[in-house]
Amino acid sequence: MGAIGIEWVNQYNGNASDLSNNDDNARGFYNTLAGVKQFDYGDNLAWDRDFEESGKGSPSSGTDTTYADNVDIAFFSGHGSRSYLLFGRNDLDDGKARNTEMELGDKDLEWIVFDGCNALDSNDVFNRWGWGVFKGLHFILGFATICYDRSDRGEKFAKRLNDSWTVRESWIKACVETEPVATEWAYLRANEGSINTFSDHWHGKGSVSADPDNPTQLAYAKGSC
Repeated sequence: MGAIGIEWVNQYNGNASDLSNNDDNARGFYNTLAGVKQFDYGDNLAWDRDFEESGKGSPSSGTDTTYADNVDIAFFSGHGSRSYLLFGRNDLDDGKARNTEMELGDKDLEWIVFDGCNALDSNDVFNRWGWGVFKGLHFILGFATICYDRSDRGEKFAKRLNDSWTVRESWIKACVETEPVATEWAYLRANEGSINTFSDHWHGKGSVSADPDNPTQLAYAKGSC
């Protein structure tokens, strides 16, 4: 069975406006998806360095091999931006898990959800979140626009994964069911040679590609919810 980890932030301690539903959103995913529950950290226990590669960035305090890159699927629910995920604590690193500080999949991670605004904006997305970040990672799932503070998207996503939908179809459906049409779902994925991640399923629910450790192709898609 696949391993699952979540982090979520409602309390931003002045870094951004507080949110209301990210605990329910992430925990709905965590408690619904069939798999091994490995970590659930929220608010002041959710730290940017959990998503960052050791030795990258400044400060270079990344611990992803213990957290985000030590599970098969990771789910972040909170504020996002075109180049980082935002957290509510600045004292353990700097509160921003930046694209330039991430190398994902070199230990375990296959899929990661950025349930926050704008991370997968199409502008230069391959350079922002692609070639430097994908090191065995199969998919980043998120939004190309702003999205809203929903409590049930994670649960809806997990239910589809449990029902043997592909990862990409599960994410699209969950977004369509929880967002207005002006919101755009998005995903970025990697292929390598004959390795094609397009039809990935959750572990035990269908086919899963081999890891694209050295991607030769990146594929991006977005659409209206």
